[in-house]
Amino acid sequence: MRKKNQANLYFILNVSPQSSDRDIKKAYLKLVQTYHPDKNRGNKLAEKKFHQINEAWHVLKDPKKRKLFDESLKKSREKQKSTNISHSSFTHPAPSIRREEKPIDLEFPLKVSLEDLCQSRSKNINYFKPVNGTKVKSSFAVQIPLGAWQGTRLRFKSKGGAEGKVFFGDLYIRIQIEPHEIFQLEKGSKNLIVEYPISFISAIKNQKLEIPSPYGFLTIDSASPLRDKQLLKIKGHGLPKNSKGDKGDLFVQIFVEYPLKDSVKIKKQMEKMSVNQKKIYLEKFKDKSFIYPKVLKFQKKIQKLKRKWL
Repeated sequence: MRKKNQANLYFILNVSPQSSDRDIKKAYLKLVQTYHPDKNRGNKLAEKKFHQINEAWHVLKDPKKRKLFDESLKKSREKQKSTNISHSSFTHPAPSIRREEKPIDLEFPLKVSLEDLCQSRSKNINYFKPVNGTKVKSSFAVQIPLGAWQGTRLRFKSKGGAEGKVFFGDLYIRIQIEPHEIFQLEKGSKNLIVEYPISFISAIKNQKLEIPSPYGFLTIDSASPLRDKQLLKIKGHGLPKNSKGDKGDLFVQIFVEYPLKDSVKIKKQMEKMSVNQKKIYLEKFKDKSFIYPKVLKFQKKIQKLKRKWL
């Protein structure tokens, strides 16, 4: 076994000298999968790391070779300890010990909006990575892939930290979907729901509804009176299901709001009337649009969304 420039084989496999054979094998298989040449074509550093991992495994998997290595490592450490003690009496600093190469994987959450997911936007991420005991500021743009979801984990090779100068760990970004002011996620699917309050005057009149979606605004022509709790389905305007372009649907839940004053009485009267009678009855309330708080609040959200998108 080579003794010149002997590397710490345990350090290479990211295990301790007390680790069991099973733990060492598990660590070896994980590292081989990460640094395999098929996954790192043209990466000389990964190729070098791959060879180091195999050399370490070749020794540590054999009980006899591992025992010889442990004895050699023990002697080397005792010699180093003795050297450090002998140099401590001098005023000049002791020679630096070679730092072992150790990649450090990192993981951070990334907050994204529903619009980010639907439009596959880029998001800048700023983070600090440990490099040889110090924190180094780093940043780059993360492209949100179509089909990403809550908890989706994105991997970026060699964007992590390191102990040493050659091999850097990987950076993992975990997607966190922020709550939206208007859209709600339908549980267990990629469908979206938007609660759309309208005044009872608007419900009777034939009108065009301006429906928000994560891809922009849609205009729906309401040819007939709208009912309270009516559900409108807009296909293909939900969240992306995958990278192929398949999407969920957008459901518009209509809520008809009546004037605050005598709302129960007005609602009962309206239920008994024909469409024409309702239109005549509405003249009483044409100047009272200000008494629909939910409608006005929703309209403000729509305006805010427009300014944000435009």
